[in-house]
Amino acid sequence: MRSFLIAAIATIAVPFAHAQSLPGGFVYLRDVDPTIIQDIRYASSNNFIGRPIAGYGAGECVVKREVGLRLKAVQQDLAAQNLSLKMFDCYRPARASLDMVKWSQNGHETAADRRYNPRIAKTELFRLGYIASRSQHSTGAALDLTLVDLKADNSARIDPSKSYADCTAPVAARLPEGSVDMGTGYDCTDAMGHTAAPSITQDQRAWRRRLVAAMAKQGFVNYSKEWWHFSLPGAGGAAYDFPIQPRRN
Repeated sequence: MRSFLIAAIATIAVPFAHAQSLPGGFVYLRDVDPTIIQDIRYASSNNFIGRPIAGYGAGECVVKREVGLRLKAVQQDLAAQNLSLKMFDCYRPARASLDMVKWSQNGHETAADRRYNPRIAKTELFRLGYIASRSQHSTGAALDLTLVDLKADNSARIDPSKSYADCTAPVAARLPEGSVDMGTGYDCTDAMGHTAAPSITQDQRAWRRRLVAAMAKQGFVNYSKEWWHFSLPGAGGAAYDFPIQPRRN
């Protein structure tokens, strides 16, 4: 979830010369299971801020080792159904959360903002529970993800010349995500993004339930206001601020 760590945190630096070094207990998900699709949105301009966010030096999913192993087990179950996980966000440096805080307070509402927040002013996101004071993502035990149907045509890419509808629009009108239709786009701060939203179709509701069930089988818990957000109880601990660096092959 778009949650933020405002209190003091432990900062752990990762030297550029050893870009693959991670704090103890953290791993690159690609080293655990390279079949899991990754689309780390905060390392790109394709997100609610519209630019790469502080601390995201590479589009790599970094997680606690236990989290990675459980995701691998989820992926193995899904593979038998011609499905795959797609990761949108994993470990999030605390500096990224502070970057998001500054964005929420900058006094500007752009077209990109409204695409992700169609009915809610970004200054209201804290009060309404879409932004919290502490991010589980910064512990390495929280994830944003969706499902991909491997039998479907997932080739659609964003056309910079096209004006897309907001995240609550029908799937053909909003930004392409190369995944199943969950009823809203990722990071959609709207009641339709609530996991049990009554305003979505039966098929969209079935996909959400399927995702929740697949993750719950390995102990992950969904956040009710965001169908895409899951955490693993007990796997968190301290928050970190080391930047995400490129993984060495």
